[in-house]
Amino acid sequence: MPGGVGKNKGASTGSVHQKSRHVKAKKQKKRFMRAKDPIQAVFMWGIQHSINEIMLQPEPSLLLEEDFKAFSKIRVENQHYSKEYLPGHFKFKEYCPIVFHDLRKRFKIDDYDYMSSLTQHAHLAMDNPGRSGSTFFVTSDKKLIIKSLSSEEVALLHQILQPYHAHIVTQEGQTLLPQYLGMYRLTVNSAETYWIVMRNILSHKYKTHLKFDLKGSTVDRAASEKEKAKIRPTLKDNDFIQMERKIMIGDASKASFLSILESDVGLLEKLNLMDYSLLVGITDFGAAPTDSDDEEWLDDDDVDFSGDELREDSPTSPLPDDMGKSNVEGEPTSPVPPTGASPPKAEELVVIKEDEVIEKEPSGSPTGAASPVYRPILVNGEKEVVQAKADGYYPIIDKSVDIFAVLSLPESRKEVYYIAIIDVLTNYGARKRAAHAAKTMKHGHGAEISTVKPGQYARRFLDFVHKSIQ
Repeated sequence: MPGGVGKNKGASTGSVHQKSRHVKAKKQKKRFMRAKDPIQAVFMWGIQHSINEIMLQPEPSLLLEEDFKAFSKIRVENQHYSKEYLPGHFKFKEYCPIVFHDLRKRFKIDDYDYMSSLTQHAHLAMDNPGRSGSTFFVTSDKKLIIKSLSSEEVALLHQILQPYHAHIVTQEGQTLLPQYLGMYRLTVNSAETYWIVMRNILSHKYKTHLKFDLKGSTVDRAASEKEKAKIRPTLKDNDFIQMERKIMIGDASKASFLSILESDVGLLEKLNLMDYSLLVGITDFGAAPTDSDDEEWLDDDDVDFSGDELREDSPTSPLPDDMGKSNVEGEPTSPVPPTGASPPKAEELVVIKEDEVIEKEPSGSPTGAASPVYRPILVNGEKEVVQAKADGYYPIIDKSVDIFAVLSLPESRKEVYYIAIIDVLTNYGARKRAAHAAKTMKHGHGAEISTVKPGQYARRFLDFVHKSIQ
């Protein structure tokens, strides 16, 4: 066939006969993307597709300059494979996939576990006490947080990603900064949504009895009455001061904690960032539960997965791999960040075994009363959790999951603190300079306003935290 490619009909007519197979399509019986929100469904599918792609790639020996500008993007048109849960048209874009893959490794988060947390069940909406207008979700296992970003925040994170990554490498993963694990753009019905995934700071298992957002400023830094009326409000600097709170972790843990904090804040100052906060979550184990379990301390948020979860026997991707084209542009490991917490010494712990009565003899009393003592214990990894349970310890905090957990001094309180830096994506640009001028005129030059230059902000922030820890 001149000028084109024709069918191969064989050497002579009728010498080769090719039969056509007619396959009757069957309606899909299984339901895959079971998040009712189409954006969540697209995100869950995109995560599965992205992680599967990453797992097939060889590990690079080092990251290149272009890896910090790369992206993978897939566009799906007229899909009918899971139309009950996925929209017919959508786009999924992942920014710097190799860089975030490397960050996950340095934060000791396995890609498969990351995918599992983000795709096994629909995400749970969280309350947002801030003024940013961002939406927050937590994964059903409460290990990861998903936050919406503005396009300006996406651009800023792109700008600081390389020095942020270098800092994580230098610190060997020991940081109190947000642990950025992946950044994505979702396009559904022509509307674009940007999401960032981070490790959850607070406990994935136990209740947070108190929560503070601390900046080191005292002007307009008290929770509103509306916020205080919530079951679990986010309190601020003036509330912390008025309640005469202190973070009781001891000198050794304080020195270790502040060393990491000062290094992190030094990076933020160099990057011209300010307006960040120290999030302090407190779980109080002061009152023993009424039975021999820690159920009264557990986070009892009701989660209804009916109709929203993925089936365990679902394939890793609900769409065929060839339903879209991916142009992925394109790694080393280190320990998880400690937060200055030292594991309790054996003599500081009280072991309570099933059906065992501990006889205690108080000073000045010839006989003691049989009363168990409950105290939180930090362990590292599932193996140590199992051993601690077998030995009768509880409550048990697994630091391989709740990496920001710090134990209080046993002689002061029975508390566990969850402490890290949040909200770092604010650049001291023209808008913040204008806000600084306006607040200075309103409150005077000596007022402790929150909007100040990055260097001043960093010094005041560190000074406040230093005074708040004992």
